[in-house]
Amino acid sequence: MKKVYYITKRNTAANLDNSINLLELLEINKLQDKQLFLKLQQCNCLIFTSKNAIFALEENVGEKWHKIPCYVIGKGSNQTLEHFGVKAKFIGTQSYGDSFAMELQHQLKGKKPLFIRAKKIASSLVEILGDAQIHLLESILYETLPIKLSQTQKEKLMPQKDAILFFSAPSSVEAFLLNFQWQKDYTALCIGKTTLKYTKTSLGARAKILLSPHLSIHSSLEFAKTL
Repeated sequence: MKKVYYITKRNTAANLDNSINLLELLEINKLQDKQLFLKLQQCNCLIFTSKNAIFALEENVGEKWHKIPCYVIGKGSNQTLEHFGVKAKFIGTQSYGDSFAMELQHQLKGKKPLFIRAKKIASSLVEILGDAQIHLLESILYETLPIKLSQTQKEKLMPQKDAILFFSAPSSVEAFLLNFQWQKDYTALCIGKTTLKYTKTSLGARAKILLSPHLSIHSSLEFAKTL
């Protein structure tokens, strides 16, 4: 069986079996927004496109956001909401930023949403909603940063021949290529069209790149083990 490598953030708490190799090449850096409390008073709903945004908001303001209606991109983010005892107002049917934005165009008419987000995002959610005359407040509460490995760490962690590399976001592709060269016998497995597009641009036409048929990380990793 080919070895599967999951490029993820440091200290990932994942219930994965031993056949999945974690490459912890990312770290989450929390940011402060001095206007956050004011924005929470001005908005009447919240938008989340990642569970990291939910954790960051909770860390900043505690339970103060729990009664504000929440619109989340998919089941993974919804599970994080439920962890804090919050029920989603709307859960996107597709875990793709642009598709989620299209769904929100109808959901958010006449509302004042606050988008809790990362410093850098891959989707065009803000622009798509703006085109529909839905103008967001935004609060940047974290950033995803690549980890630069030492040469010794690179030699120890370098994926084996014929490896399956699992990318769940463009940032994971960026972090991998910062540390390793892409080998022609590798296979990239991506979640979502945005990650797929970024991977194709980064690796080139000759690389073997697949789109996961699943939207969840766990299901995608199970699929990766069948390749």
